[in-house]
Amino acid sequence: MTRLAVVVFVLFSLSLIVFISLKSQEKESSPPTLTKNFVDLEKIEKISKYRSCQGHIVVPTDASEIMRNMKHYVLLKEEFRGVDKVKLFAPYDAYVSSFANTENGLEGELWFDAGSDWQFSIEHINIIPKLKSGGNVKAGDLVGYSGPKGFDIVFAVGTSSPKIIDGYNSPFAKLDSPFFHMNTETFSQYQRFGIQSPEVMVYTKEYRDNNMCKYRDLQGGLNDIDHPEDWFILK
Repeated sequence: MTRLAVVVFVLFSLSLIVFISLKSQEKESSPPTLTKNFVDLEKIEKISKYRSCQGHIVVPTDASEIMRNMKHYVLLKEEFRGVDKVKLFAPYDAYVSSFANTENGLEGELWFDAGSDWQFSIEHINIIPKLKSGGNVKAGDLVGYSGPKGFDIVFAVGTSSPKIIDGYNSPFAKLDSPFFHMNTETFSQYQRFGIQSPEVMVYTKEYRDNNMCKYRDLQGGLNDIDHPEDWFILK
């Protein structure tokens, strides 16, 4: 093999290694797809929109977005409110990490890790006993029960350097709406209740930047009373 051929071969091999490495990283960091719904929508009254002015501030640590809530609140119909009345399910095959704080009430949360930087979380729930220390689940498995009035859902990339922003701890490097990450079959369930596209459940960054939320206190509480349009009522 000539010297030129050796050089070309080495360069090609290095390029191939870099390409494979990048593709591997791309695969690892690709957001997981929700292949099963996490709740029976017949029991849900309304869901808050992504970047709403509800609840409290939830934003990434890089300060690219401020004064908004980048999670969804899911509220139950009145007849289904109460402890352990509404089942919750795994949205995809994953390893589950959990957190449960029983001292201050129903504060359990689950994070679904499918090998991506991105994870889906269900929060303010009662976790079933066998998952309180983590474990593997399949899409559709029972994982817990809703809080008395509802629960939160989050789709995010975590960070090893959380920050306190306006009184609330932010452990998120990135956030997105899980409605953009459902397969067709799963999202079709929402369409039957009037949510015709993921965009219906999301305020764009540009809109929120030009229509800022207001704090109701000095600790990141948002002025939710003035924004009934932040909720989508299921039909």
